[in-house]
Amino acid sequence: MKNARNLGVTSSKRRVGLFKKASELCMLCGAEIAIVIFSQDGKVFSFGHPSMDTLVERFLGRNFPPPNNDVHNQQIVVRREAGIRELNTKLMNLEGVL
Repeated sequence: MKNARNLGVTSSKRRVGLFKKASELCMLCGAEIAIVIFSQDGKVFSFGHPSMDTLVERFLGRNFPPPNNDVHNQQIVVRREAGIRELNTKLMNLEGVL
């Protein structure tokens, strides 16, 4: 867009719409979502559910939630462990080939 004002208005509307859809996914599906948007003028906008800090720490592998009896957390732990087992199997196969 050539007009800077129109660009700002459009990006603001899209950001609000994106955050609204992310919020709906969290409410309807129990999803955990983190979104970071950097504007052209250097502003940072973020959305995180349950919290941005928790999700960033988990993404970076620094802070995994302790497993508990909550079904949602159990599913996360099961998927994570399955992924780790799959990667370990691939690693052992590659080591065998080498």
